[in-house]
Amino acid sequence: MIDTGVDARHPDLSGQVARQRDYVSGGGALVEGVPERHGTEVMGLIAARANNRQGIVGLAPGAVITSYRACWTESRAERPGPGTARCNSFTLAQALGAAIADGADVINLSLGGPSDPLLTRLARHAQSRGAVLVAAAPPERLGKGFPSEVPGALVVASAGDAAEADGWLVAPGRAVLTTVPNGGYDMDTGSSLAAANVTGVVALLRAADPVADAPRLRRALLGSMSATGGINACAAARMLGVSGLRCDG
Repeated sequence: MIDTGVDARHPDLSGQVARQRDYVSGGGALVEGVPERHGTEVMGLIAARANNRQGIVGLAPGAVITSYRACWTESRAERPGPGTARCNSFTLAQALGAAIADGADVINLSLGGPSDPLLTRLARHAQSRGAVLVAAAPPERLGKGFPSEVPGALVVASAGDAAEADGWLVAPGRAVLTTVPNGGYDMDTGSSLAAANVTGVVALLRAADPVADAPRLRRALLGSMSATGGINACAAARMLGVSGLRCDG
């Protein structure tokens, strides 16, 4: 996961972050946790703990996840509330390079920015090494940029925005309950959260079918989508040929 920092001490995330590298202020150093909102929200949807009688359950609570802090939170002095997350090409390039070196199977990019040839080349290299890239759709269809323009990336929009998402995957991203720093939970909205949901599903699908590549996953996920609810993990798994499944509905 390439994002802002994660509150790895959150009760629903304790033990779920295999390691966290800080490319914003630590030069890639391992850190125990950086409690920022956006990364904590995304991590919760992917991998919040199961069966701990607390909070929520992530889509893939058994996944082994490295958090690469390549973005940071800008405070909003003029009014209270969560700040805006920012990234730059340098920190993102370092994080992508580290994810490639670590052999990441799935790379979550719940972020968006202008086109960037270097980042696109790194992303394509990750894909050539077998990684599946999951990218948040640009908000309000403001034009393509990184990472949504990377060929072969699984671009995800929020459910309810399907009319604006021709050819994109759709997943829950409106008023989604997830983890926030300091042991809390809150609702938030955005394609970043929709992408996190798809990342969790892709992790499950690749665990069930390790040779499923991005084109096969995209076809299965697109084929599983309903008119209103977005992707269906069980239906996608059946389309990949995973046996022994019982899908409701």
